[in-house]
Order: sequence, then structure tokens, then C-alpha cells
Amino acid sequence: MATIEEAVVDRMMAYTALTTLIAARLYPLVIPQDAPLPAIAYQKISSPKTQAHPGSSHLAHSRFQFTIDAETYSSAKAVATAVKNCWNSFQGTVDGVRIDHCSIENDSDTSGERQAVVTPVVRIDVLMWHYE
Repeated sequence: MATIEEAVVDRMMAYTALTTLIAARLYPLVIPQDAPLPAIAYQKISSPKTQAHPGSSHLAHSRFQFTIDAETYSSAKAVATAVKNCWNSFQGTVDGVRIDHCSIENDSDTSGERQAVVTPVVRIDVLMWHYE
């Protein structure tokens, strides 16, 4: 069985509305400085576990953050919409990882800097209930 991180990548890379915009530019933690834009970095922010009386229930609710960097604000927002549509209310099994529910917990706009140029950045937090 894959990890939740591997399942996240595989789900996003199989979501055509997203890959049409970013191709395969989905990176763990940080977008490389020389990567074409738009691109996404992902990271698991937290992953509390649900306990049962006899021990672990193997149920976790992981918070993932997706950081979208683009050349224009409209491009960043288009990618953000695709990320939200990919995950909002999703449930299913990806690479053997059972995901019971996903919800968009937060999104925010900011700016970043790439090679001395200010770029628009959108961050999206997704809460995923899944089994480990």
C-alpha cells in the first residue's frame, strides 16, 4: 500500500483539469527556482491519529497544504480552482489508500519572489480523512 503522500500525488496527476494547467509540475515541499510556472508544491502540515479503546483505529486526518505559484494572478486562481475541484468532497481509494472524505479548510492569496520578480501565490489547505 502506498503512503498518503504518494496517493495525493497520484490523484492529482490523474486529474486532467489540473494536469492541463501544470503538466507534471507538482513538487514536494518547494517549487524549484528554475521550474516553469504555474507549479504546485505540496506538504503534509499535520496528521493526527484517531484512537480507539483497544489502540489505533488506523484513521488519520491529515492536513495538506498546496502552494501554487504562477506568472499571473488569473493563472494562479485557475490552478487553485482545479486543486479545489480535485479534492473537495473526494472519497475513494487511491493506490490502496482509502480516503473517506476531503474538505477545503482554507485558501489564501499572497505573493512570492522568483529570480527577483514578484509572483502571485495561492495556498490551499485540504483536510483528508484516510486510513494508514
